[in-house]
Amino acid sequence: MTRSLRKALLLWLLLPAALAVLTFLPLAFHLVHQPAIEALDRALADASLALVPHLEMVGGEPRFVFPTAAEQILRADRVDDIYYLVLGPNNRFVAGDAGLPHEAPEGAETEGDRVSFYSHFRGHPIRVIAIHRKVAGEPFVFVTAETTRKRDQLRVDLAFALILPLIFFAAATGFTIWFGIRHALLPVEDIRRALHGMEHRALRPLDSASAPGEIRPLVDEFNQLLLRLEQAAEAQQRFVANAAHQLRTPLAGIRAQLEVLPREGDTSSREQRIGQCIGAIERLGHLINQMLVLLSAEPGGRQADLAETVDLPDLIRERSPEWIRLAEERGLDLGFELEAAQLRGDPLLLGEMIANLVFNALAYTPAPGEVTVRCRSNQQHCMIEVEDNGPGIPPEFRERVFERFFRLPSASRPGSGLGLPIVREIARGCGGTVSLEAPPGGHGTLVRVELATQG
Repeated sequence: MTRSLRKALLLWLLLPAALAVLTFLPLAFHLVHQPAIEALDRALADASLALVPHLEMVGGEPRFVFPTAAEQILRADRVDDIYYLVLGPNNRFVAGDAGLPHEAPEGAETEGDRVSFYSHFRGHPIRVIAIHRKVAGEPFVFVTAETTRKRDQLRVDLAFALILPLIFFAAATGFTIWFGIRHALLPVEDIRRALHGMEHRALRPLDSASAPGEIRPLVDEFNQLLLRLEQAAEAQQRFVANAAHQLRTPLAGIRAQLEVLPREGDTSSREQRIGQCIGAIERLGHLINQMLVLLSAEPGGRQADLAETVDLPDLIRERSPEWIRLAEERGLDLGFELEAAQLRGDPLLLGEMIANLVFNALAYTPAPGEVTVRCRSNQQHCMIEVEDNGPGIPPEFRERVFERFFRLPSASRPGSGLGLPIVREIARGCGGTVSLEAPPGGHGTLVRVELATQG
């Protein structure tokens, strides 16, 4: 499922706003509605209290004198119907609207001698206020009631008065958030358009100065990635050009020898040319093998699941017979100082790395010379060293020899210039480093490879 930054921002901004509106609406309704209802109840209670002065006891009998004008004033209301009732001892009817509810139901609101509740009368819902008072020592109940049309209309008016502004506010807030997010994400859209117009042959860095501060680090990192890609592409082009040159040279030599071979009458000359062709083919095969190893050592060249626990002394002993034979042919003393060392890595690539170091030392060390292969480890690293007492590598070239196809101007033997680049690439793949140093004796070269034990 595709995630949308715009939708996520809208959700996280609008959802709290919607929850705030939904929470505020009932709270605001209660804060406004409750005082209005209490004001209506106070007016109805005042009407009940207004009935008390019109009651008096004459000869032990209650007499309620309520002028017609006063009753008209009491019942005057443009919206609701007003009722009243006066009851004497034992709920005996004295005056008013007979049958008007006066008994407080369960849950009625009680405040001193006043009782408030909702009921029905003559088919309409009503609000009732009953006040209990004693007149001349006798208990009386003064009841007033009104229909609930005002109260119902109040609820509707309040609801509209609150909901309509909130709807407008919610719409304005939603539009503002949407517009703000859209405007804030315009730099992202500008970056998308800039990337859409790029081609692999014309990678241009993005303008980080105009990017917002929050995404400027991302733009800077992307520009750094583009720079690395450009450098890698240039290095790849140089590699291809150099590889083509390196492959073309032995092929041209083989072709020239083969063209001359049919016209060569002398048997020894023919055998010499055939030997030269075989040697050129061997060098060509070695070059191709080196190039394949280098491609395998690059990131993504070989699968990570090929890694396993590698015992370095065993790996060196397994590859050593070929080195010993070559050392004997060249009159060199090849020695081994192998201590326990294990790491996680690709055994094929690790073997090629050590082999390149040893072959380089054997190739460029004149007889009678010495070459020593060492390995050891500590808790963090495994170290592989190949030391020789040959001519050495001048300090000014100790970094350049890691460039692909670079060879020292003073090189005495033919080679591909890929040995040390392969070593560095494999070491990097194992989380390690390669360094060139002068041996303790001062003559020759000491190549040290440090690899992480976990690889």
